[in-house]
Amino acid sequence: MSFLAAAVAAFAPSETQMQRTEHTDFDAGAAFTPPETRNFDAAPPYETRWFTQRADHFGAGAAAAATWKQRYLVNADQWGSQPPLANGCKGPILFYTGNEGPIDAFWGASGFVTTTLRASLGALIVFGEERYYGLSRPTPGFTYLSTENVLADYAALLTSLRADLNATDCPVIAFGGSYGGTLTTLFRLKYPHVVAGGLAASAPLGYYAPSQWARRGVTPTTWFDTVVRDYTEAQPGCYDALVAAVKLANATARANASEVADTFELCDPPHDTDAFVYWITEALESIPQIDYPEASGTLPGSPVNATCAAVLQDGSAGLAQVAKMYYGYGGASGCAKDAANTQFRGGVPGDGPDEQSAWGYQSCTETLHRFSTPAGGWRSYDFDGAALAALCQKWYGVAPRAGWFETWTGGYAIAEKNATSNLIWSNGRRDPWHGGGLIARGDAVPGGAVFVMETTAHHQDLRLPTPKDPPELTKVRAEEEAIIRRWIAEAVAN
Repeated sequence: MSFLAAAVAAFAPSETQMQRTEHTDFDAGAAFTPPETRNFDAAPPYETRWFTQRADHFGAGAAAAATWKQRYLVNADQWGSQPPLANGCKGPILFYTGNEGPIDAFWGASGFVTTTLRASLGALIVFGEERYYGLSRPTPGFTYLSTENVLADYAALLTSLRADLNATDCPVIAFGGSYGGTLTTLFRLKYPHVVAGGLAASAPLGYYAPSQWARRGVTPTTWFDTVVRDYTEAQPGCYDALVAAVKLANATARANASEVADTFELCDPPHDTDAFVYWITEALESIPQIDYPEASGTLPGSPVNATCAAVLQDGSAGLAQVAKMYYGYGGASGCAKDAANTQFRGGVPGDGPDEQSAWGYQSCTETLHRFSTPAGGWRSYDFDGAALAALCQKWYGVAPRAGWFETWTGGYAIAEKNATSNLIWSNGRRDPWHGGGLIARGDAVPGGAVFVMETTAHHQDLRLPTPKDPPELTKVRAEEEAIIRRWIAEAVAN
């Protein structure tokens, strides 16, 4: 499952939301035209605005200087509701460093920011959409898609917005989950004059620093090992039952595709058995990432437990129930169309390049994950850099630049050399991405903290608090807020 797919599953907004578009004074007539108002039942809790960005912040010439419209979301209804800061500012600005998906999809499950901190801090909330995702499309193709340009977009947006709102003295605190957490980390590292601190949840920076894997105890199977552990700990025999059920579905599809179509409620029998099986395993590999105690989208609460219960009770039929649960089809919602994962050998576990998406391009240039599966699993995948490089060249005319992301960001060195300050790195051990996180106690940078929770999944601390939250999560959120308040006070004092 890609970061984007995990984000959509975790952050899926209500279908009843209506998206409004409002132009700002700094829209300068770029060619992009925002969409018309949609006729849904309720307005979202934010305004949609547009900001004119350069195509390339670092290049010269007419092509680089071309402009485009970046979408961002704003909520100001609590801004100034608390006593003003000592410098006369109405309140802090909480900025979400949008990652690989439509920015409105990230709003819905960032309730710790959009609801809890918005009210308690009297904050202005701003969510920035990453270029080439959602409605923020600079150019055809992905020529100017890079993390460096994404960070520069956010610096330009916030600098202009603060000036426009007469809020240049209002401190900015960044937030982000997953790759968004990586962006938050790098935003504070590269633009400390813009952002005073950041909460980087489930930021897998270490997965991009393979030169240090051996010293950090990371291996190519670390990501998948967590998937295995989650199912194994959920119920004895669960993982082995899942492996057996996948193998049975595989054999049945090859012998009698119509039988599989009936069991899984597919619109058509699978034409490519491998792609069908990878479609199943994609769900199984994705569910641990979003193993939240409350229901999320079409998933019930604690979906790992639900998966184990279904398969241990009904085998292959139970596996079909898991697919329906994860993909949200069957019964009144209809049969499953396009039940296939056509990525190369099912894709790199957790994520992998594909031939037609912005994240596919980024995987081919800077964020390729060097993951494999352990022996005896439901599928076999050994990372093959040469094969993926050939595919990237075929799809996009580019090849992964090995080591560059680690070179320009620092990877683990950000923490080990105290290269920055005022960053919170939070991770949950139930999340396969935590293995690449900055999770050692000694990783805490000046003014920052490291939180590792035993019972939480992917960036769960950014979600809206609920009565089902484990006590350790409630405690961590309280500590995060206290640290953020300290950052704000220090920024104002300076």
